[in-house]
Amino acid sequence: MLQLSAVQKFYNKDLILDIPQLHLESGIYWVKGANGSGKTTLLKMIAGLIPFKGDISFKNTSLQNDPLAYRQMVSWAEAEPLFPLFMTGMELVCLYGSIRNISKKDIAELLEIFSLHDYVNNSIGTYSAGMTKKLSLVLAFIGNTSLIVLDEPLITLDPYAFTAACKFILERFKNTGTAFLMSSHQDLDTELTLSGKEITVINRSVLIK
Repeated sequence: MLQLSAVQKFYNKDLILDIPQLHLESGIYWVKGANGSGKTTLLKMIAGLIPFKGDISFKNTSLQNDPLAYRQMVSWAEAEPLFPLFMTGMELVCLYGSIRNISKKDIAELLEIFSLHDYVNNSIGTYSAGMTKKLSLVLAFIGNTSLIVLDEPLITLDPYAFTAACKFILERFKNTGTAFLMSSHQDLDTELTLSGKEITVINRSVLIK
């Protein structure tokens, strides 16, 4: 499914990640590691957001050789999302919906799942951190992408949204085979965390448990 080959990432000539080979089958994966170990960098490379040496391919589509086709299969959500403060949540949702070719019915269902209806028509500048986080997850879940990459997806969520996110991810994987690659500092005893495989970023490389 996901293949990393001879991947290296440098910051100011310092080698941050060095991954000769990594192959992941479809599944739910949790990326663990100490602060500064390179978790977010790894996720951003896989999401196609930052440059690197080597290549990453998903379903035999190379990010380096066919970046548009690769990115069309991948969704992304930041740990601390930033959106234009003057826009409303609904404007962003509709924009993503048009890009991902999702129906209004499917959009309404996502808004219902995460209880966004009460404020989705307000400007994002009025949102709390938790509200912005829920919006970022809805945007990542829009459409039929085959790989969803989430950086710290469960932080700042209220208990209802936390449960809704865990349930949605498990059902999406079960029903469609969508793969999830997520990072977390939290040691949570939930069905979602226990269902995933653990990837540890350490000493500039990765280990799979």
